[in-house]
Amino acid sequence: MQIDNDDNWDPFGNVWYEQPDAEDAGFWNWYRGLTKPQQVLFPTHWLCCEVYNGGFHQYFTNPTGHHAPEAILSFRELRLHDIAEIVQKAVSVFGSEFPRTRDGRQAFLAKFEGDDSSEWDPFFFMDDEFYEAIKIAGAPDLCDEDRFTQAAKEYVLNFNR
Repeated sequence: MQIDNDDNWDPFGNVWYEQPDAEDAGFWNWYRGLTKPQQVLFPTHWLCCEVYNGGFHQYFTNPTGHHAPEAILSFRELRLHDIAEIVQKAVSVFGSEFPRTRDGRQAFLAKFEGDDSSEWDPFFFMDDEFYEAIKIAGAPDLCDEDRFTQAAKEYVLNFNR
């Protein structure tokens, strides 16, 4: 983990290059071997990347949707409770048993039909709720930082103090 006074930080090191597929039998052993900050930031970072890129629908249809329950806990650890609640609401679309397999999530989401994304995407309104909640109040829409990046940096910086 590298943090310096110039605000350059890398809480992941080689984690991105070493991670096994989320459905691989060794994933959870690998995940438990990460540092506590890495365990907190890994699922939250992936969620933010995917949701920013294509919304919750994309997140859940990709392998990274596997660790949505861990993202909820991690957003709470970062004291981003409102974000955790939005993610919890998205996870609850799947019902009482969250499918940990990509195929299971994709099969569930394939049941939604319609011509308009508001019909076939059960997360349609949650995407905007997420975007609004995570942005820094008063910051421009295309700001490099959001509440997650601020909370993540603060968490990493204060973790070892």
